[in-house]
Amino acid sequence: MDYYFGIAIYNAQDPGSKKRLLNTAVIMNIGILFFFKYFNFFIQSFNDFTHIQLSSLNILLPIGISFYTFHSLSYTIDIYHNKLAPTRDFVAYASFVTFFPQLVAGPISRAKDMLPKLTTKREIDAERMSSGLSQITQGFFKKMVIADTIATFVDPVFNNLPMVSDLSILLAVIFYSFQIYCDFSGYTDIAQGLGRIFGIELKVNFNRPYFSKNFSEFWERWHISLSSWLRDYLYIPLGGNRKGTVRTYINLFITMLLGGLWHGASYNFIIWGALHGIYLIIQRLFKFKLPGLIAIFITFGITTLTWIFFRAQTLHDAMYILQRIFTLHNKQLTSVFTVIKLFYLTGTLLVLDLLIVNYFEKVNRKALIINIVLLVHILLFSTFSGNSFIYFQF
Repeated sequence: MDYYFGIAIYNAQDPGSKKRLLNTAVIMNIGILFFFKYFNFFIQSFNDFTHIQLSSLNILLPIGISFYTFHSLSYTIDIYHNKLAPTRDFVAYASFVTFFPQLVAGPISRAKDMLPKLTTKREIDAERMSSGLSQITQGFFKKMVIADTIATFVDPVFNNLPMVSDLSILLAVIFYSFQIYCDFSGYTDIAQGLGRIFGIELKVNFNRPYFSKNFSEFWERWHISLSSWLRDYLYIPLGGNRKGTVRTYINLFITMLLGGLWHGASYNFIIWGALHGIYLIIQRLFKFKLPGLIAIFITFGITTLTWIFFRAQTLHDAMYILQRIFTLHNKQLTSVFTVIKLFYLTGTLLVLDLLIVNYFEKVNRKALIINIVLLVHILLFSTFSGNSFIYFQF
């Protein structure tokens, strides 16, 4: 659909025709996404507010639909804004939308970056393959060793909240921050490594986000391909910061709210996005200047609390978790050994992100030694449970 819309928009003679074609393409893309991902959510919300019982549909959610919808949308929008000429090579276009390493959970690519890589000859050499395999190894370490091991502690806590202590809930909330980071950035590492092996460099999607000193910096480091997509195709078209202070705050809030809704049809995701919008507004209002480590600690702490709405199964569970961790009456901890192991693994993550960051970019003896250490950790600590990636659901 978008392949032909791109050509039609490019060939249209007058601005009105271009705009009508773009609007049609956007409506059809968002319409398909809405039907599969949000139809039942809005039907249920309508039923809750009106007490009219409309029937929902038994819809299977196509894997990765949010990601490849944004791939395809950016293609037609960029053609409309004369940032890109449409390709007449359908195989190249289809390969851009469905490039398998990033298809299911990103990073979200732009056609102007990807199409030239797909339509030119690619060189595959030993150094590129070695570098790609090193990054894949890091990705498997993050996912199988850290994220999946943390899941063995976090999931039972979130699934049995009344049965566990307040301290266990607090630790589960803290560790979930590391779980989702390692789960998602681990996937990105694998995708980037596979891309490099095939001669295609994918965009960086994570840049040590938990070292951020404020929330603007956090969103420049976390899921960079999504935050930059929302900035370029939603925040700036809404007016960005060009229409006064109040309008800037409204645009920020709308962008983050819709960013939350993009993750799923749930009030929890909407609240998660809205809170980040509020944080960005507060940051602009008060322009806090705090010492580096204190700023990092506060940003991480507030981000961790906000992840509660992302992880909790219901809004009621999220509020219950907040109540429990702020009272902290019951400090009993039964899984002491597991907690010690998780602290060790998050410590290795700190070393990986702080001291040997992006070691895989160089093919040398140091990278080989690090890969061996990571592979030993995979053999020793992996649960081999086959847990799917968290972002597969989006």
